[in-house]
Amino acid sequence: MSIFKCKMCGSSLEVATGSTVIECEYCGTNQTLPNLDDEKRANMYDRANHFRRNNEFDKAMGIYEQILNEDNTDAEAYWSLVLCRYGIEYVEDPSSRRRLPTVNRAQFTSIFDDDNYKSALLYADSYQRAIYEEEAKAINEIQKGFLSISQNEVPFDVFICYKETDGNGRRTPDSVLANDLYHQLTQEGFKVFFARITLEDKLGSAYEPYIFAALNSAKVMVVLGTKPEFFKAVWVRNEWSRYLSLIKQGQKKMLIPAYKDMDPYDLPEEFSHLQAQDMSKLGFMQDLIRGIKKIVQIDEPKPTIVKETVVTTNFNGNTTPLLERAFMFLEDEDWTSANEYCEKVLDIDPKNAQAYLGKLLADLKVKKTELLKDCKEPFDNNNNYQKVLRFADDALKKVLSDCIVYINNRNEQDRLERIYNQASAILNKESTKENYEMAAHFFESIKGYKDSEILAMKCREKATKVRKDSIYHSAKEKAHTNNIGYLQIGLELFESISGWRDADAQAVACKEKIDRLIALEKKNAEEKERQIRIERENREKEEEEKQRQAQIARKKEVKSRRLKQIITFVTFVAICAVVAFFIYRAKVIVPNDKYNDAITQLKSGNVVEAYEAFIDLGDYKNCDEMAKSIYEEYKVEKLKNPSVGEYVFFGTYEQDNDASNGPEDIEWLVLDKKDGQIFVISKYALDCRCYDDDMDDVNQGIWEQSTLRKWMNENFLESAFSANEAAQILVTDVSADLDPDFYSSSKDRYSEYTQDKIFCLSVTEANKYFDTEKKRTCSATEYAEDGVDRVLNDLSNGKCDWWLRTSSGYAWIQGNVALVTHQGKIKDDGYNYSVFGVRPAMWIDLEAE
Repeated sequence: MSIFKCKMCGSSLEVATGSTVIECEYCGTNQTLPNLDDEKRANMYDRANHFRRNNEFDKAMGIYEQILNEDNTDAEAYWSLVLCRYGIEYVEDPSSRRRLPTVNRAQFTSIFDDDNYKSALLYADSYQRAIYEEEAKAINEIQKGFLSISQNEVPFDVFICYKETDGNGRRTPDSVLANDLYHQLTQEGFKVFFARITLEDKLGSAYEPYIFAALNSAKVMVVLGTKPEFFKAVWVRNEWSRYLSLIKQGQKKMLIPAYKDMDPYDLPEEFSHLQAQDMSKLGFMQDLIRGIKKIVQIDEPKPTIVKETVVTTNFNGNTTPLLERAFMFLEDEDWTSANEYCEKVLDIDPKNAQAYLGKLLADLKVKKTELLKDCKEPFDNNNNYQKVLRFADDALKKVLSDCIVYINNRNEQDRLERIYNQASAILNKESTKENYEMAAHFFESIKGYKDSEILAMKCREKATKVRKDSIYHSAKEKAHTNNIGYLQIGLELFESISGWRDADAQAVACKEKIDRLIALEKKNAEEKERQIRIERENREKEEEEKQRQAQIARKKEVKSRRLKQIITFVTFVAICAVVAFFIYRAKVIVPNDKYNDAITQLKSGNVVEAYEAFIDLGDYKNCDEMAKSIYEEYKVEKLKNPSVGEYVFFGTYEQDNDASNGPEDIEWLVLDKKDGQIFVISKYALDCRCYDDDMDDVNQGIWEQSTLRKWMNENFLESAFSANEAAQILVTDVSADLDPDFYSSSKDRYSEYTQDKIFCLSVTEANKYFDTEKKRTCSATEYAEDGVDRVLNDLSNGKCDWWLRTSSGYAWIQGNVALVTHQGKIKDDGYNYSVFGVRPAMWIDLEAE
C-alpha cells in the first residue's frame, strides 16, 4: 500500500499495489494512476502534480520529462504532459460537486492529434485508456468552443503582460505603469491588448479564448514589472512563456522585457537573450513606441495585385451574375450561400468548371483560388475537384494540379523537418544508449534529408560507446570488490567488450584476483579445519583435567568442612568490623577530606577544581550553596583553556520552555582547538526549524540561500550572545560541501564558500568529529522538542534528528539536505521542508578581549 495525492483536489489516497485507476473518496473523481513502485518516482510525481495543480505548468512539464527519461513507457507521464500543454485546471462544479476541466492554454492543434496523447493511449491499459479518451473528449469540446470565439476576435498589434494585483488583492504599481503604456500606444494608433480594459466587458465568461487570440495575433509583447516575483507570478509567466513558445516555433514576433526599480539581472533566465528596457530611463516611452512601429511595419504584408483566373469554358451569359454572387459569398466566407449559387449555375450549365471550382472552394472553406495551396491536406479526392478537372481548360487544370503538388511537397517537407527536429531534440537530451538509438532510428527513417544519414551513423556510434562505457564501468565496480561472484561477473563483462579501452588488461587482472581469492579461501578453509581439530583435542584434555581436579576437591572438602565453619564465624565478625569502618570512612572521613580539599582549592584560586568538587559532593554540608556562589566565576575560568571533549558555557538561550525564569546558559562541546581558538557545537538541539521555508524557491537545498543559515547568523546570533560574546565568535569560511557519496549534475549552482559566524556541520565534519553513531545522537531541549516534526523524529528514546548543511545528491530534483537521525546515522538524501533539530557550531577566539 502506497500514498498518492489526488490529481484534482490534492487529498492523500491509499493505493493498492498494481492499481492503475482509483476513485478519490474526497472529491469522487475517477482518475488514472502512475506506477508507484519506486519511492523516487513517487516523490517526483507528488512534486510535479503539486506544480500542475497550482498552474505552474512549465515547472511540472520539466519533472514529467525527467520521469519519461527514466521510463519512456509511462502512460501517466505522457497524459500529464498533455494536461500541462493545454493548461488543464480541474474546477469543482457547484451543482454536481464534480471536478470539471477548464483549458488555460488553448492550442490550434486538437488534443486527438497530440503526440503525447497518442503515446499515453499506446502504453495505457484498458482501464486507463477509457479515462484518457473520456477526458480528452471533454477537453476537445472546450477547446473547440474557445477556438470558435477566438476566430472572431480582431487582431492585436501589442500585448501588455503584467501582474494586476498583489498577494493582498491590492492593485500593483505594475498595473498603473501598464495603464499608462496602454493609453500611449493607443494614441499612436496601435491595437493593444490590456487585460484590465480589454477584458472588462468579458466578465462572467472564460478569458482564455480572448487571451489565446491576442497572443497569436499580437506582433509585440511588452512584459513589464517592478519586482522579480511579479515577473515570475503564475499567470504572468503563463502568458510570456506561451508567447516565447510561439517565437521558437518560427512566428515573427518580438518580446520586450521592461523593468523599473530592480536589478535587470533579477529578470527571468528566459529573458537573458533579450534586450530589456529600463522604464525609469529618460525617453523610455518614445524609444519603445519607435521600436514597436518598426516591428509592426516590417511585419505588415506589402500590397499585391492578385490576378484571378477566369475560366470561360462552357460560358453562358445567364450564369455570369450567379457566379459573381457565388464568388462574392466566398470572399465573405458565407460557404453555404456560395454553394447554393454554384448549384444554381449548374442547374443552367451542368458542365460549368467555374461553378465546380466555387463548390470546391466552399467545401474547403477557402476564399480564393490562390489560397488553395495553403490547405492543410491535398484535396485531389474531392468530388468537385474531379469535376473541375473534367470540364476546365488546361490553364485551370494546371493551377489546381500545381496546388496539389505544392501541398504534397510542403507536407512532405514538414514531415521530414518534424522527424529531423524530433530526432535532434532526443539527441540533445541525456546521453543514454536508448536516446541515441531512438534518434538514430528517426534519422534513418528520413535518409537523404539534410545530414540525417551522417547523424544516424554518429548516433549509432555514440550508442555503442555509451553501451560499452556502461558495461566497462559496471565491470570495474564488480572488479573492485573481493567477492568472487561479483568478480566473475566483472570478468565476463570485460570479456564481452574485448578491445574496448583497457578491458583486456582489466579482464586479466580480474582473473588473477579471482585465482588469488580462491587460493586464499582454500588456505583459510584448511587452517580453520586445523584449528577445529586442535580445539577439540584441547577440550578433551580440559575435561580429563576437570575430572581429576574434582576428585581432589572432594577429598579436600571433607577435611576442610569443619575448619570452614570456624573460619566462617571469625570472618563474619571481622567483616562486620571492616564494613563499619568503611561506612564511617565513606560517610564522614572521605566527604570531609574532599570538602576540605575543595575549600583549599577555592582559597588557592582553583575555581574550576573547587566547583567540580562541590558538585561531586552534592548535598553534603553547604556544597550546593558553595557551588552556586562560584558558578559564574567557574564558567569564565572553564572557558579560558578547555580541552577537546570537555563542555564549556557560552551565551544563553531559552531551553526549559519556561520563559518566566529567563534563558538558560548554553553548554557547548569542544570539538577542536588550535592557536587559542576552539571549535564548538551545542550539546543539545537548541531549536527546531525548516532548512528552507519556501518550497518553490529555485535555490532550495543550497546552504548559501537557506533560511536556516540566515536565522543562525541573524536571529540566533543576536538573541543568544551579548555584544562582547558576539565579538569573540570568529567569521569562518564555510565550504559549500556537496555530499561525498553522491554526484550532483548541478554543482555550478553552489558557491565555493560562504562566510558565517554560526553554521551547521557538513557530512564530512560530522564523520570527522563524531566517529560513532552513538556519539552523533543528540537530545533536544524542552523548548526545541515542542516544534520538531514528530512524524519523522522519534523522541521516544530522548533523541532527535538534527540538520547538516550538505546538499543531497538529489538536490537538483528535490532540494534535499543531509541530516543526522535520532539513531546517529547520517541520512544523505535527507529532507528540506520538514522541521528538525538545530545544533549550531562556531569558532570562539579565547584570547579576544
